[in-house]
Amino acid sequence: MATMPTTAQYLREIDRLPDGGPARAAPIDTGPLVGLWRNANHQTWGITAVELTDRDGQVWAHAWATDPHADRLRDWGEVPVDGVYALSPASGDVCAYRATFELGHARTQIQANMLHNVMVCGAFTTFTDGSGRTDYFSREFLHRCGPQALTEAADPLGAVPERGYARGEDRLPMLRAPIVPDRLHTRWRNTDAGTKGVSEVSLSARDGRTYLRVTAAGPDGPIDWGDVPVSLYTDISVTGGGRAAAEPVVDGRTTPHFADVSATDGGPALYATFDHGFMRVHMQARFNIGILPFVMFNEFLDDSGRQDYFQREVFVR
Repeated sequence: MATMPTTAQYLREIDRLPDGGPARAAPIDTGPLVGLWRNANHQTWGITAVELTDRDGQVWAHAWATDPHADRLRDWGEVPVDGVYALSPASGDVCAYRATFELGHARTQIQANMLHNVMVCGAFTTFTDGSGRTDYFSREFLHRCGPQALTEAADPLGAVPERGYARGEDRLPMLRAPIVPDRLHTRWRNTDAGTKGVSEVSLSARDGRTYLRVTAAGPDGPIDWGDVPVSLYTDISVTGGGRAAAEPVVDGRTTPHFADVSATDGGPALYATFDHGFMRVHMQARFNIGILPFVMFNEFLDDSGRQDYFQREVFVR
């Protein structure tokens, strides 16, 4: 297997430019992101709404969340986004963004992408308060409401007497269960045999951590990216998608409420970053009924003119 040095100008075939470049893509048009986006699930215990604005070329994200123990929404405040991403290295059409919120007791990074005019909003929460809760991943689907502002009353997190909870999901008992990544530890191949992106990933355990190795499709054969440690997250979306009191009663037993489930029945989600000097790739995945979908936020750090872009690939064992 050929190993591509980190000074190479591409990590996979899809990153190459016609005739070697440079790229002449128009600036990314952030207009389709701007406005208020609301959760399609009105019973969510998580992110309720996100408002995106573009001021002087900088996109800002403002988020609100729901806590059933509170009468008002939790206001997370506004932050500059970490990045916006196009459909491809030569596209000016916006497709995704990342934004990080420091919540006092935890850090939540929203990694969102657009699909059929819906914002698929993945959120990776890392606890920083020593509470013993496991870091977790949640996923919400938001729809665009246009330019109007949020009308519900909300409390800034700094004004909330009870610290340690930015939304109801922070209270879930399943966050006390350990993360078991065993079902991830194997070789995964892309369902698209002709991909020009990542052809194969492998996850393995070493020194008490899980490592991700990536093999990509190159013009002269496979390109080995090496491996990096991953961060693991309890995936609460596989168990509590309904976020509602469960009905009906089955065999005389009431189905447990989302808030009472002590452990998930799915594999964990993961997040990893490959930094190759000229390019950085943020990769996230969640085990989903036997498949491992990866989404990638690709950032160019060189002067090639290529756009940062979003990509999705699906893998099976």
